[in-house]
Amino acid sequence: MITARSGVYHPASNAGDDLAFAPPRGTQKPGTYYLYNNWDFNAAGAAFEIMTGKNIYDVLNDDIAIPIEMEDWDRSIQKKTGDLSVSRYPAYHFHFSTRDMARLGYLMLRKGHWRDRQVISENWVKEMTTPVTPFSAMQPPHRKDRYSYGYMWWLFDDESEQNDWQYHGGYIARGSMGQFIVVLPEIDMVVAFKTDSVYGRRTQTADFYKVLDLVVNSKISKKKSRRTASR
Repeated sequence: MITARSGVYHPASNAGDDLAFAPPRGTQKPGTYYLYNNWDFNAAGAAFEIMTGKNIYDVLNDDIAIPIEMEDWDRSIQKKTGDLSVSRYPAYHFHFSTRDMARLGYLMLRKGHWRDRQVISENWVKEMTTPVTPFSAMQPPHRKDRYSYGYMWWLFDDESEQNDWQYHGGYIARGSMGQFIVVLPEIDMVVAFKTDSVYGRRTQTADFYKVLDLVVNSKISKKKSRRTASR
């Protein structure tokens, strides 16, 4: 489910997925066909809570937010939402500030390590960010922009003509209305980008790409300038 390959295709309690492009139910075996479906992720969160006996927000609070010293995390505002008449499984969106988004990205950049503590298993970080669905197999076709897909992370794919060397091995978390956490190991960089969607604002993905390319190219240019000056 967390690789978006369940083959279930139930409608989700919240909108924003590609269910409209789903093939007929029963035509795809689990694990064989990618389709971004919110039901998969919502059901996965429910399964997590059943298996652990813990609330997913409490676990993030205790196992990640506190250890990486999030500055703005507020457990009290984290609430599940969705139309439960459509699906019994609500969505469990997380609300982070920009700088706490950057902390999450930095935790991933350092392979799950924070200060003197291994907060997330290094092996799990590697598995999450290893392609399960390659760029060439992304469905529907409009998803074939820059990415392959791992475990709930979008991975910059070397097959894409839009991705230069600086994006090699990079990956990104994408939230609704224009929230992005970008991790770029090749240039040791994290970019956190947040849209204030409370007031109805939305950042289109294409516009975000333009900003990201400017920020990344600026860092590369500064590095080249420093190297030239030191010679």
